[in-house]
Amino acid sequence: MNLLKTFWSEEAGLVMSAELVMLGTVGVLGATVGLSAASTAINDEMVEFSHAIRSLDQSYHIEGHKSCRAWTAGSSYRQQDVAVSLADLCGQTEQAEQAAEKETVIKRKAPPKSKELRKKLKAKKKKAKQKQNKKNEA
Repeated sequence: MNLLKTFWSEEAGLVMSAELVMLGTVGVLGATVGLSAASTAINDEMVEFSHAIRSLDQSYHIEGHKSCRAWTAGSSYRQQDVAVSLADLCGQTEQAEQAAEKETVIKRKAPPKSKELRKKLKAKKKKAKQKQNKKNEA
């Protein structure tokens, strides 16, 4: 509290408080830019990691076994070609990024004018009267 009184009563306090405001602003801007850069870097690393995992070949083949009275079925799986699946993965990533961009953009409409509002109110009143007339007829 005494520090604030000192800032208020002395001219040096004015300069000092202006410096503090400027340093605070620069600090907040720096933190915002830094977090944005970190977010982008983490997202890029996750995309690269998903591509690396997808590049692993997971194909397998197990022969079946047959004996006198018993048998075991074989099993196999052949993975899609890596180049084709990476192209699909890139397409899905681009679609997700485009969807995220659409969500962040807020589309604002101009507020309706008084004439438009009056027309809408008249139309609502007209519909309400028509409903009331139908109820009275029935």
